[in-house]
Amino acid sequence: MSISVIKQTRLDERRVPMVPAGAHLLTQRGHQVYIEHNAGMAAGFNDEDYLTAGAKVVYSHAEAVGRAELVLGVAPFEREDVDLMVPGQTVMSFGHLVTLSPEALHGMCDKSITAVAYEWIENDANRRPIVEVMGEIAGPLALSLAARLLELPQGGRGILLSGLPGVPAAQVVVIGGGTVGMAAVRAAIGMGAQVVLFDSDPERLRLADHLFERRVVTYLSYRYDLERALRHADVVIGAVWVHGGKPPILITREMVQSMKPRSVIVDCSIDQGGICATGRPTTLSDPTYVAEGVIHCCIPNMPAAVARTASFALANALFPYVRNMAEGGLSRVLSDQPRFGAGIYLRDGRVVHPAVGILAEMNAATVI
Repeated sequence: MSISVIKQTRLDERRVPMVPAGAHLLTQRGHQVYIEHNAGMAAGFNDEDYLTAGAKVVYSHAEAVGRAELVLGVAPFEREDVDLMVPGQTVMSFGHLVTLSPEALHGMCDKSITAVAYEWIENDANRRPIVEVMGEIAGPLALSLAARLLELPQGGRGILLSGLPGVPAAQVVVIGGGTVGMAAVRAAIGMGAQVVLFDSDPERLRLADHLFERRVVTYLSYRYDLERALRHADVVIGAVWVHGGKPPILITREMVQSMKPRSVIVDCSIDQGGICATGRPTTLSDPTYVAEGVIHCCIPNMPAAVARTASFALANALFPYVRNMAEGGLSRVLSDQPRFGAGIYLRDGRVVHPAVGILAEMNAATVI
């Protein structure tokens, strides 16, 4: 099979979905791997690394997208990418399905594209291995970023997250006890903060209580308790994931208005639409803005800040699926790893994922 790894054109997206070791394994098995010029440069992999591994370097985005049977990206495909696709291709990237461009969706349908979203791929344990490894990166990053934003030069309240003897530590409120939330709690405890965790599942709260040896205060996600916690919070981390749709707005504008001036909200749920009424996507280059006196940071691709680590993690989680795809096509993957099908949102141009079906209905698209 021919496999192409494209260079990302979206602002500040620096990850690459295949490292040279993966290219070497595939080419050793007789497959052709194409790498767009400088696709891995920001993550520390130059073209020579891929050439040594047996891949071929192509020097235009059009050739990289159109040359292979399987196209691997990172950011969701834009209409400009779709225009370069060849009918019948299989393409894989993060989908951000609830915010997917209708124009890109319609274009892929017209070209009978099979499209896979990394974040929806599941394994035999019904876990999402790719989104989990990215979440394990996003959680600590959110805390380290929040710690900097609390500093006066960044516009913050001038608080050291850990506090000191005789000086209280900052209070961190984490909303959501999934992979990102648990990683954020672990990082916050490690940095010496006071931590409060909200989740709608009592079992997740019991798990957190056990894992962190009662060093985290846990609450079920009742509005009354959340309102009180936010009034005292120095940092709020949004880490809610909703299967098949957008998360609810859990932090209203009134709640933001009640928070301490120059406190910090980092909404890691923004790639699904976000949980904060005052939230909007930001970038790594321009990560923050102030609304209602509170610093907001809402970066959809936060792991790209550590692109080398994130690329290794992404490539390691993705490679078993790519290898099976190369060896026997989609049927081979679905035979060996049937839960891979949870990540397919288009099959030969037909919508097969409910989240995309809802989007299509919302945009009056007749694509099924």
